Amino acid sequence: MKAGLWIGLAALPLCACTPGYPKLPPLPDKAPPFTTADAAFLQQANEHDLTQIALSKLAADHARATEVKDLAQTTEKNYEAHRKTLATLASKHNLTLTETPLANDQATIDRVSHLHGPAFDKAYVTTLRNESQGSEQAVASVATTKDSDIKNAAAGLQTLDKQVISSAYSWFPKLAVRKTHKSTR
Repeated sequence: MKAGLWIGLAALPLCACTPGYPKLPPLPDKAPPFTTADAAFLQQANEHDLTQIALSKLAADHARATEVKDLAQTTEKNYEAHRKTLATLASKHNLTLTETPLANDQATIDRVSHLHGPAFDKAYVTTLRNESQGSEQAVASVATTKDSDIKNAAAGLQTLDKQVISSAYSWFPKLAVRKTHKSTR
């Protein structure tokens, strides 16, 4: 019995000398669960961005006030950057975003595209504000998402829209004054 115990104790260090299993490679980064609401938000936000960009591109030729042209350039640049963020998120989840605005948004763009000068300035700023206020539903739809990237994109869109709405409201008194001055002449 003693001999068996001694043999077992002598063999014990040999067990520790066996080579370890090779380390497994790290798992690829897995995207958080992607829900239908997340996909819907990406599409709605993308369509909103496309509309804002298209409206802003019109201002280069149609706007009269340099401040409106400056607002349009800033708006276009900011929404282009946000749209790139959305495209990156969509590609993580094998989702393709549309490249053209929806029919009702295109009708709005077409309506504004027929205006020039002060009439365009007023219509552009008003439409920009209305479009920005209309995206609140899309932002609210991602309140329960678990994807932090989607939440960040929604917060970014909300920030952009607040800036646009603020700029639009700051323009409304100027537009009203211009209209008043014209009628008194």
